[in-house]
Amino acid sequence: MRRVATLRLASFLLLVATTAFAEEPDWIRPSALKPGDTIAFVAPASPADWAPVRAYAEKLRAAGYQVRVPDDLADRELGYLAGSDDERADELNAAIRDEEVRAIFPVRGGYGLTRILDRIDYAALRKSPKLLIGYSDITALHLGVASQTRLVTFHSPMPMSNLWQEEDPAHAFSARWFRRAVFADEQPEEDSGYTIELPDECRPVRVVGGKARGRLLGGNLTLICSTLGTPYALQPEGAILLIEDVDEAPYRIDRDLSQLRLAGVLDKVAGAVIGTFTEDDQADVEEYDRIVREYFGSLTVPVVMHYPIGHTRWNATLPHGGLIELDADEVAVRVVGR
Repeated sequence: MRRVATLRLASFLLLVATTAFAEEPDWIRPSALKPGDTIAFVAPASPADWAPVRAYAEKLRAAGYQVRVPDDLADRELGYLAGSDDERADELNAAIRDEEVRAIFPVRGGYGLTRILDRIDYAALRKSPKLLIGYSDITALHLGVASQTRLVTFHSPMPMSNLWQEEDPAHAFSARWFRRAVFADEQPEEDSGYTIELPDECRPVRVVGGKARGRLLGGNLTLICSTLGTPYALQPEGAILLIEDVDEAPYRIDRDLSQLRLAGVLDKVAGAVIGTFTEDDQADVEEYDRIVREYFGSLTVPVVMHYPIGHTRWNATLPHGGLIELDADEVAVRVVGR
């Protein structure tokens, strides 16, 4: 009987260990892109503007990459969506399941990804990790992938974000840090990490001082809130929270931050990197800043705001789910190496 009990205990412990691993597998980071790799352009959200997409595809091809662009990309439009839910989900899953594809570049954000989050083949993505990029509505994809596969993705510009047009200083800044994050020829063999170097035009502000290290999670505030209470929600424990948005009235930003506070998100994070909430209307900046300080100023973790990320011409690429070090005293973000 003692031997049977011992065997049962061992089986139970094995089950617990197996279950724990199944719930929280190790984070994985996709390989950086090398010439010859295949990049699939997809449109899982809103319709694409063909001219910038084609321009960036040609730039990548000239650099030696294989770029697949759907034949109907320029014509696919269903209101504010780039096709039906079936079309967009099938296109994304086809790229995920194709073992030749090393990276998936959504051409733009907009609207629609929350409609297909439950149709994505996360198991195939975990089995064959791809490099995924984007911001705005693509936040939903970042959050879904993080919660379901623990794959590091990249909060970054997209093909419609003027990545091919580097004469403009802001676009050159965005392209530089995009290349540093995703292309192998921009990464040293022994990559110990790097600090995002900001130009004088970008002036982040310290809200709460201090230093923290954690996995960067979040993105567009509207999408963070839209996925709360779902299987694809932000997992805030010990994370560095990333927040940005655009074209939302101050009261809506206030309401969304209230939702994060009431959901306990702000009590669990290790720090916060906050972008901007408006591009043009400078009259509202003080109002947005006041709201941010009301929600984050009393926290005991480091917080910075006005960081160049997301809906801004100065859009730095950061690893979603990747480790970063936030130094709010120096108002600096360091990406930890691979």
